[in-house]
Amino acid sequence: MKKFFDKENFVFPSLDKNVKKKSLFVSIYIIATFILSAFAFIHMLYAFSECIGSITCGSFDVALRDLLRDLPLFLSFFMSMWALLLGHGLFRNESRERYEKSCIKNGIAIAAFAVFNILYVIVGRIAGIYVSFVESNPFPLFPLDSIIYSLVFGALGVFAVLYKLNLNKKFEYVLPSRGPIAKKARFVYCFFVAIWSLIALFSCSDFLYGLFIIDFIHGYFFYSLMFLLVLLVNALFIAVWEFYFNELKEDKKKEFMLPLGICGIAISGLVTILYFVALGLNLDGPSNVGFGVLPVAFAASVNIATLLVVFTPVIVSITCIIKGILARKSQ
Repeated sequence: MKKFFDKENFVFPSLDKNVKKKSLFVSIYIIATFILSAFAFIHMLYAFSECIGSITCGSFDVALRDLLRDLPLFLSFFMSMWALLLGHGLFRNESRERYEKSCIKNGIAIAAFAVFNILYVIVGRIAGIYVSFVESNPFPLFPLDSIIYSLVFGALGVFAVLYKLNLNKKFEYVLPSRGPIAKKARFVYCFFVAIWSLIALFSCSDFLYGLFIIDFIHGYFFYSLMFLLVLLVNALFIAVWEFYFNELKEDKKKEFMLPLGICGIAISGLVTILYFVALGLNLDGPSNVGFGVLPVAFAASVNIATLLVVFTPVIVSITCIIKGILARKSQ
């Protein structure tokens, strides 16, 4: 176990003091934008749930009205997500070329979403979509808060573009800490990482919300506890992937991939078994407990969201084991 945490196995300790400070700053930035993205994601899903509910009731006009009104929530999520990708590109770049492309691409995307969001709210106020710039629903300052949010992220996007163009060399930062991904595998890799990241965002936000709104009484204590546990485990899996596995030196990744996969399958397998035991004792748990967290995912006991959350760490762990075995055979 001590070998897992030997500082000589990681990229960070080998950096000079100046780069360490910048790397630490980027790490904090990634955590902050991940949390912001998680909350933006859950609010976007809540808005989507209301639209689905209106469509189910046959009120297509109400669904369209709500969608137009809540569009800034969707745009806020995309801004937050691209800001997260920007930080990941800085911290996990393969080369200087990839790092510069990441800055310019994600910076432009963030700025574009920000400008569109600001213009949309202003036009929406003129067109009557909003009665006031402060309607206090679903947030005290909505939709004014969307403009403020967009100004902050728009400035971030502009800074990223200027940063790439080297107009401010004082903040020069390049830290290659990930091996190159084969072009043939890049799309598949990015697709599955994106799906896993979205599920992790959902897990993180639902876990934080669930601490305050989930019912731990009325016979649902065990199910509620397991429900929160699977959300927490899934969110922690991506944290381990980002701040442990990706921080390993390339030669150490092959060595640690198999044992990490075995640890992962043991933890995720145990949590999965406990969750299904709890589900067997409370078959109405998803609709009665999960419904308050996100109605569209748990309506009519569908339980789609938690099933995805439960199986994601298992699938990731199995993939890690297979890759670990193949890596050892190739040595």
